[in-house]
Amino acid sequence: MNIYDEAHTLAKSLKESDELNRLKQAEEVLKKDEEAKKIAVDYLLEQEKIQYMTAMGEKTEDSYKKLQEMAVLVSNNSIAQEYVQAFIRWNQLISDVHKIVMEAMTDEGMELLKEAVGRK
Repeated sequence: MNIYDEAHTLAKSLKESDELNRLKQAEEVLKKDEEAKKIAVDYLLEQEKIQYMTAMGEKTEDSYKKLQEMAVLVSNNSIAQEYVQAFIRWNQLISDVHKIVMEAMTDEGMELLKEAVGRK
């Protein structure tokens, strides 16, 4: 088994996935509506900001309130909502694949890495 060939097969599967196709379709529709585009992009950027702040140990109460307000805007705009949902599904797929790969890396011979990620 050639690891690089397997990686290319995985990349091809990801490119052909329903999740990515839905995201691309939603993006095409989103590009045609400036208001929906702004709502979706602002929401996703605020979400990223909160994740970063949380990782840095910073307080996020104000940002959470802002995100909740933005979520209402997303839910009231079907185009923005479709894109955000497709984006979340795509991110979940990538996260799941990453977790699977990381689990393989934390098997035998990787005790230090196991400790670093809290698995033992």
